[in-house]
Amino acid sequence: MDATLWTLLTLLALATVLALIRSRRRDRCLRDFDGFTVTLAEQGGDLVWGRACVYPTGIEIEYETPVVAPAGHLERSFIFYRDQFEAMEALYRYAEGLTPEAQRRREAIIARTVNPGLWRRIGRRLRNWVGMVRDALLEGIGLIIGAVRARRPGAAVLSGSPEAQVRALSSEVIGQAGNAFDPLLEAHLFRQVVVEVNRQGRTVSYCGWLKDYTSQFLEIVDAYAQPYDAAPLPLAPYRPGEARLDGLQIRLEGRRLSVHHEGRQMLFVQKIEAGDWQQPMGCVIPPGFTADLLLPPEVDPTQVRVWLCSVERVDMVIPRSHAIVRHAADGSEAYLPALARSVMARLQADRKPESSEITTAPTS
Repeated sequence: MDATLWTLLTLLALATVLALIRSRRRDRCLRDFDGFTVTLAEQGGDLVWGRACVYPTGIEIEYETPVVAPAGHLERSFIFYRDQFEAMEALYRYAEGLTPEAQRRREAIIARTVNPGLWRRIGRRLRNWVGMVRDALLEGIGLIIGAVRARRPGAAVLSGSPEAQVRALSSEVIGQAGNAFDPLLEAHLFRQVVVEVNRQGRTVSYCGWLKDYTSQFLEIVDAYAQPYDAAPLPLAPYRPGEARLDGLQIRLEGRRLSVHHEGRQMLFVQKIEAGDWQQPMGCVIPPGFTADLLLPPEVDPTQVRVWLCSVERVDMVIPRSHAIVRHAADGSEAYLPALARSVMARLQADRKPESSEITTAPTS
């Protein structure tokens, strides 16, 4: 077979494969949010919320009710194309507000993430192996074409373009397929990690489970964060004995500080301070739980302040262009679908040894 014809047939086959991938392949991280009610946040601060429909070429957010535009027409959805993904800050899925069916789906997803089965791990390794073989095959095709052109002068009719075209097609195929094997991220897959996100010029950290990653996105599930638009309970200091918030009781008995929570919201204790003394906490207290901390002897009980706010459980898909997995984290190894569990994220390296560790337990 003539080398030029062989080269053209190879390029045609690659183009056909690429067309099939384009028409069917969706990013794995975005695909997990398909059909859920989500909030899409753009880097400029704009928010869109509704039901997510994920396509190979982008995302469509269907509004619950049509929106009247300033021009007078009705808008039923927001379309976000694939080439705009770099402008996305994150795609959020809040547990609060999901339908019972959607909540069950989400619980099942998180349960499989926290406790992946044997077949899930084997399937993951097989997919990584297939991706590496595919990459090597595409690179090999370019080398073969170059060798054929060197041995068959007639193939020079294509003026050196086959290799460049094969590389371009290979790159696009790899990008479309979402292959981005990273041994470092793979070692922390299905584990709790801390992700740093650049949000409008400032760095925000989230602690959650690394469910998946692709060449473009990180998928973090079951993290705790303040709602993006407005927090029902902003971060503020509370004194022991104050009755400022229904369901919250902060008691100080000797050196033992207890934070008891019976309200509907989920609380996050950022830190405890007393004068110049300060103890970073990073403790989530679900409804019905109590957190205890043994204060060091030098602390003045009359100056104790507990800094806390309300948080929600949230899942996120974040572009890797402005998000990075920064720390491995420790938390509960057992997932309880019927009860929001307490996640203890001790990330600060400067914790004082004289302070006993905080303990969180359900109220009987």
